[in-house]
Amino acid sequence: MDEAAFGTLVERIYDLALDVEQWPQLLEELAGALGARAGSLMRENMVTHRGGGFSVGLDPAAARLYFEYYASRNIIRMVDNPRELMRRFAPAVTVDQDTVPKGELLESEFYVDFLRPTEIHSVMTIGLWSREVEFCGLDLYRSRTSPDFADEDRRLAMALQPHLIRAFRIGDKLEGLGDLTRELAAGLDQAPFGYFVLDREGRVRHVNRAGERLLCRGGGLALAGGRLTASHPADGQRFLALIAGAAGAAGARVGGNMSVRRGEGRAPLSVAVAPTAPERASPFSPAGGVVVCVTDPEAAVALPEARLRQLFGLTGAQARVAMALFEGQSLRDAAETLGLSIFTVRAHLAHIFDKTGVSRQAELVALLTRVAANGAAPLGSGDA
Repeated sequence: MDEAAFGTLVERIYDLALDVEQWPQLLEELAGALGARAGSLMRENMVTHRGGGFSVGLDPAAARLYFEYYASRNIIRMVDNPRELMRRFAPAVTVDQDTVPKGELLESEFYVDFLRPTEIHSVMTIGLWSREVEFCGLDLYRSRTSPDFADEDRRLAMALQPHLIRAFRIGDKLEGLGDLTRELAAGLDQAPFGYFVLDREGRVRHVNRAGERLLCRGGGLALAGGRLTASHPADGQRFLALIAGAAGAAGARVGGNMSVRRGEGRAPLSVAVAPTAPERASPFSPAGGVVVCVTDPEAAVALPEARLRQLFGLTGAQARVAMALFEGQSLRDAAETLGLSIFTVRAHLAHIFDKTGVSRQAELVALLTRVAANGAAPLGSGDA
């Protein structure tokens, strides 16, 4: 492989390895460059021989079959003291004949019952990393109709190995960050308040479901050219100033709070603006992002019966009484709505007080309001 082709392949390694969904395509390109008919990227515990991964050019069932039975019979990787080996592990490029004579391999159960049926005759392994007794490597396979991997193939693999190690490690970290981002976004979608993530210019990068509902209802906040703005003229400049302050337009990154009017006799929105992180600027991004948290006092808050039963150990009847009081009903209204006597409702209320740790109806409603608003465990309650 000439220098230009090698440089192109290295670029492809970094282009594809940074996106975990592109790893199969990268594996195909590496197999092609090294004259292999198939390949796999596997993570294996060298003590238990459990693991996982994916392959290209092989039956999809091969990886499952390998880890269910043949991993513990893989004489290419069989060692007397795997813990000691992994303690001294250094990523290397090896071929099957480095660890076992070819004749012995061809007579083994691993070759006869696993490699040969999958049309694998020669194996090259590019070690990537280890963690305690776990090993991660990239395996490339040639069939009997092709020559075994030779020194020239090993030299090319060794030249590519540092790039593969770095690219796969970065890609693995980015995938972990992506998972965390998706989990955080899913969690924010369950929040009762509007949550907006903005760049330093006020452009919206992410909005949760409650924020989308606020924008759809109109009044208070709106999008203009992709930027979050306050609809009321008297609030617009102050809102933009808060965003600029949180983004660090004037140096220090400082947020703030304000009310945003909606007109038409509607209660104003409560808005909090804050920097997304402490001051950590790069030469290409002199200021960070901004988060805007918006509370709508008119938004209905849900208080599911199942949640009350789980949090406080209420019975179904007790939870329904608590929900009726939370919705503003009196004891008599609750009794009529639920088809109970006033004495039964009062008895339920006494049990509710005992289980929630409050002693007055107003305290109960305040507690349930906090539970509904936070969408999680109660704040400031007694033991459930």
